[in-house]
Amino acid sequence: SLGLNAGGITPLTHSAFWKSMRPVFGLDLTKQFTPTYGITFEGNWSVNTSVSKTAFDHSNVAVLGNVNLFNLFGTYQGTPRPFEIEAVGGIGWLHAYNVAPVNDVNSMSAKFGLNLNFNLGESKAWTFAVKPAVVYNLDGDAYEVGHGRFNSNHAYFELLAGLVYHFKGSNG
Repeated sequence: SLGLNAGGITPLTHSAFWKSMRPVFGLDLTKQFTPTYGITFEGNWSVNTSVSKTAFDHSNVAVLGNVNLFNLFGTYQGTPRPFEIEAVGGIGWLHAYNVAPVNDVNSMSAKFGLNLNFNLGESKAWTFAVKPAVVYNLDGDAYEVGHGRFNSNHAYFELLAGLVYHFKGSNG
């Protein structure tokens, strides 16, 4: 499947939640190996999240595993349900663009969240997804490299809405 995402990202701690929310958008490509397990390659870009003078302040490219909780704990019915919940988690490469007093900074990231999937149409080829997640900068922040490590002071809450198209699989 191929998805287009848009939403907002805000620091997890020490800031006003909605007032600090900044735009983020991206693409994802998912391969579903079974009705329960899949892997997603995701790229997100954020705007106005630092003092950078560039159009994009951060990018996060990640590899995420996803588990359909309804199919894991229930029985797979042969077709997707109208509503499903997926658990998502994985690692990625977080890049901060041109953050003074240093140039670009690279960090490892981790993302944990849910996909609340609303499968649309009779064939369920389209999905509207609400995607809340927490994204950790495992190396700290652009000014203090090495101070993160699953620290909530170096984490962000991400809320995305996505539109996903599912290509026909081997089982139809």
